[in-house]
Amino acid sequence: MSQTILDVSKIAKAYGGNQVVSGVDLSVTHNEIVALVGPNGAGKTTTLNLLSGQISLDSGSIHLAGIDVSRLGPSRPERHALFRSFQNGGTFAKLTAVQNVAIAGVVRGMSLFDANQAAVEALDRVGMTPVAYWQANKLSGGQRKLIDFARLLVANPRVALLDEPTAGVSPSIMEVMGELVQSMRRLNTAFVIISHDLPWVFGLCDRVVVLATGKVMCAGSPEEVRANKDVQEAYLA
Repeated sequence: MSQTILDVSKIAKAYGGNQVVSGVDLSVTHNEIVALVGPNGAGKTTTLNLLSGQISLDSGSIHLAGIDVSRLGPSRPERHALFRSFQNGGTFAKLTAVQNVAIAGVVRGMSLFDANQAAVEALDRVGMTPVAYWQANKLSGGQRKLIDFARLLVANPRVALLDEPTAGVSPSIMEVMGELVQSMRRLNTAFVIISHDLPWVFGLCDRVVVLATGKVMCAGSPEEVRANKDVQEAYLA
């Protein structure tokens, strides 16, 4: 039986009386790829923010690799087993691609030299060696998204949370991203991926969790979710 690496129980978050996330349960096992989908406003990004510690829980619990991280911020060492990307990217415009990627190593305790070496190798793996020393503001949107994947390679986390990684990127970069996800799962990284690109993410994932109005509407294999009539009417239609 696969071991659970991320165990989320009844997490909730409200803003000004608006319940954005309400009692969400989620269990992710080693190497598993979970798609988190749903209409706009379903609470998907807020859920990732709660899982990564970017915002605090109102209630519920989060265990990462057996450690209770429910009340710990994103910079705490206990959370280094988790990596989070952002929908709009997280690059520093004036830093080079190498410098942007090396940050992922430095925050996890690497020396600057080792982090830079790891960044160069990671950028090579994602096909960005020719632009490795360009400033991020000179790169295309797709290339900036690949910086996140290079950071992911350097971080080598147990769990990766990806928020709309394929938004606005070319089919060729989407293919590279899919290959990288599959490569990292073979190295024991689990993924939770938000995506509106259902063919791409359904082709990758083992399991789909559908959110609607902050609650889990349905969960199952891609085939089971596609066949669910409620999901078809509310989201897939």
